[in-house]
Amino acid sequence: MSTITIFIAVIAVVGYLGFQGIKSFQLRSLNTGLRNKDSDMVDRVAKMGVSQKLLGRYVCDLYRLRAYYITRETDKFEQMLRHMIESEYPDPADKKSFLETYFHTFLIKQNRKYADWLLDAIRKTGDEKFIRYNEQSYAVMLDGKSDLIESMVEDINSKKYYGFALGVILFMVAKQYSYLGDSENELIYLQTAKSCFHPKAVYMPVVDKWLKDAEAGA
Repeated sequence: MSTITIFIAVIAVVGYLGFQGIKSFQLRSLNTGLRNKDSDMVDRVAKMGVSQKLLGRYVCDLYRLRAYYITRETDKFEQMLRHMIESEYPDPADKKSFLETYFHTFLIKQNRKYADWLLDAIRKTGDEKFIRYNEQSYAVMLDGKSDLIESMVEDINSKKYYGFALGVILFMVAKQYSYLGDSENELIYLQTAKSCFHPKAVYMPVVDKWLKDAEAGA
């Protein structure tokens, strides 16, 4: 290997390590701001050009949204939520993930106002499968519907859904059985829903508490 080749390889490694070091520093700063509930710090770091370039605009926007949420700065949170709903990001999957996560967060919290904003954006995706399960979830969680069991079970059996979406559908079937007072089917679907969710999914605290309460009352 020539001296020039070795030199270029060393420069590349140094550059990569420097890139990763700066990226890690920016992430630590953002996470520190969240832990300390310091929205000013998060906002400042997220708006830096280096953060936007290394972490991406989507990640920076998410940190700002989360900071305003946990510090309960309602006006700033709503402005940022609207901004993210109306924005397009390089990877369409990021936008869908944001809509899905926050939509279900506000279903759980029974916040119809924010859920309406997000459902409107979900409908604009044109993804019929995505729209269908989210509209049904809204009907169950916010409108108290209990007549969607058959159609949701058909969706489960269709094998069109998996992961988080499948877990949500199973959860919504369990919820409807709870409205109907059918505790046996309620628990069957709830336990199955839990197996579909990632441990950090927004529904997990709800599922765990629901199962704990059910076991205590058995």
